[in-house]
Amino acid sequence: MILTGPELAQALEQAEATHLSRQVAACSQLRGYEKSRVIAICGGIAAVTDPAFGRKLNHVTGLGMGVAVTTDELAQLESIYAAQGLETQIDVCPHTDGSTLAVLAERGYSVNAFSNTYVRELAPTETYAAEHGGSGIEIITDRAFVEATFVSDSVAGFSVQAVNRPAVLLETLAQIALQRSDTLLFAATIDGKVAGTAGMSLIETASGLLAHLYIASTLPAYRGRGIQLALLRARLTAARNAGCTLAGVTARPANTSARNTERAGFSLAYTKSTFIKTR
Repeated sequence: MILTGPELAQALEQAEATHLSRQVAACSQLRGYEKSRVIAICGGIAAVTDPAFGRKLNHVTGLGMGVAVTTDELAQLESIYAAQGLETQIDVCPHTDGSTLAVLAERGYSVNAFSNTYVRELAPTETYAAEHGGSGIEIITDRAFVEATFVSDSVAGFSVQAVNRPAVLLETLAQIALQRSDTLLFAATIDGKVAGTAGMSLIETASGLLAHLYIASTLPAYRGRGIQLALLRARLTAARNAGCTLAGVTARPANTSARNTERAGFSLAYTKSTFIKTR
């Protein structure tokens, strides 16, 4: 399979849209915010949840994938976000329909951020688990063990970042991972203590079953010890065993997550641009 072509991009964007839709559904069940919903728009979806969750659970993905983008539909969506006190933020794949950029320019959008979408093919006979040697890292997949402290461990892991997120968002994202039946949970321990956690959802796409890797973090005291690379490799093994043919993950360019992803054998499929309305 060509790892940079439109066919694969369609599958990855489909998986991303499905993932975001399931995030919103779980969030709605957990928080009961009556205005939470997913809106289909021009081949993609728009997530609408509590404004307290910011762009993480309030943005558009998959816009223009195989479908022309129209000014009227985008204008209607802008009104919905504005009524919530939110900006319209749209993550655009470079394989989007040719109409997308023209409509975004017409509506006064410009790029304010980028994200990388990585992919890896999973071979049935390939081994992904790392030899941790003297690092003392053990990967735990027993759900009862992991979920007992998953929320607090995940929040602690994400508590120190270049851009801090509200505690209510971090707690909600961890609770969503626990809520989703399609998500497998992982913990990395050192000397019996949790050092990092991660999740992986299984999503059907036109290109086969895909493992979507997400919500991975390392507790501050254990950073720089190979925790995330170990969690990546453990999830690849689990994905292969579950029958996945592909694994995908998103990371900001040039950050630690991106470097670990590349070290785990992922290839850059494409870079997405985040468009935001500026006028």
